[in-house]
Amino acid sequence: MKKVKNLIKCAFSAFLTAAMLCGCSDIGFGSQSMLRPPRATGNEAALQEILSEVAGSSYTLKYPQTGDYRSAVNIFKGEDDKEYAAALYSTENDSKMNISIMEHDEKEWKLLKSFSNPGVGVDRIIYRDINSDGKAEFIVGWTSYTSGINSLGVYSLENETVREMRMEETYSDLVITDLTGDKTDDIVLLSLRYNQTPSTAKLLQYSEQEKRPISKFAFDLDSEVTSFTNVTCGKIDSKTTGIVIDGENASGQYSTQVIYYDKKTQSLTDPLITETDPGQKRNITLRKEVITARDIDGDGVIEVPVISDMSAPKDVKAGEICSCTAWRQVDTETGSMNTKMNAVINYTDGYYFVMPTRWGADVTALSDSENRILTFYIWNSDTASLGDKLLEIHRFNRSDWDKAEQSNYVMLQSVKKNGREYIIAAQMFEAASIGSLNIRKDELENNVKLI
Repeated sequence: MKKVKNLIKCAFSAFLTAAMLCGCSDIGFGSQSMLRPPRATGNEAALQEILSEVAGSSYTLKYPQTGDYRSAVNIFKGEDDKEYAAALYSTENDSKMNISIMEHDEKEWKLLKSFSNPGVGVDRIIYRDINSDGKAEFIVGWTSYTSGINSLGVYSLENETVREMRMEETYSDLVITDLTGDKTDDIVLLSLRYNQTPSTAKLLQYSEQEKRPISKFAFDLDSEVTSFTNVTCGKIDSKTTGIVIDGENASGQYSTQVIYYDKKTQSLTDPLITETDPGQKRNITLRKEVITARDIDGDGVIEVPVISDMSAPKDVKAGEICSCTAWRQVDTETGSMNTKMNAVINYTDGYYFVMPTRWGADVTALSDSENRILTFYIWNSDTASLGDKLLEIHRFNRSDWDKAEQSNYVMLQSVKKNGREYIIAAQMFEAASIGSLNIRKDELENNVKLI
């Protein structure tokens, strides 16, 4: 399908909003002002005229809260090269939300059909073909008075008119993608726990028999999660598309869930959930840090953060012990996770250090937050003690850096924040015990990155 184009101008949306709130198409800026903006022309004027006819003299345009299309009036280009407009609004005499869908033929814009929904606002609007008829559907999420529970509206172009598909599903977040690999987009609804209803992921596919999307697969999500902090769709390995969900639970901890369609079992699954004891499930990504899954190494595949404390002597204070973030990729063939990168993230100073692969468990790190120093040591596992120092990474104020003996350091990053400049610099040491663990200058320069 040709790339959907959002052609409507922001100026038109702003103009329409002001115009409709005032109930007229040619508005002023106040009773004492004689200035008036020019009348809308072209598409803007035609669409405004249709809206005035269908909605009456006074209506309020409604703007989607999320998604790619944030205008109240969006114009899309269909597979047939025709342009279609979808306007979202409420009227003065009706508390419901409305959508009017219009078509532009060779000469003019015309109204195809209007629909209403008992929602209180618009979550998002999406234009995608979910029934493989070669025409995209208008998929609208309508917000409700209950936070986090949105209803679904699907509107299909058929025989020079628009048909509303009857939908009773609700969601907290949604993704539209071909998750099953059948060349047709699926609707995946993610719902947080509500009262006695557990958190779920539902995959909807279009049913020719019922003439609407229906639930085909369902999967129980982590019901301890109270909010989604980030939902991403993309490759989770070289062949498989998945949905990666970062969320926060009631205790303030964070976790990641990965949902994909397993063709062998013909079901949705999450490889991050492990069963530690019979009936006891645990998410291996549970963490205190606010960090989300992402393509950390630029290979086009999303990695998931798994965080664990690094080794430290018993007498070290808890605040000095660093965490290692293992960025892992899903292997859908084996259901396992493969580590792509280990990093120590310094949230306070705004950078992270990618640990060389050869370090493995032979190196640990301690943090001196007062002096802004991150130090890496060889770890003696037999004696549970620190060995030779390998590396120190410092964060200097610019004035302190200017006073420092700079020949002792490798300058890595210059950071300007809130009108102040900071320098990230490092000092390398030669370890006598295991020389192969020494870090090279080029390695150091490549491995320190800003958050």
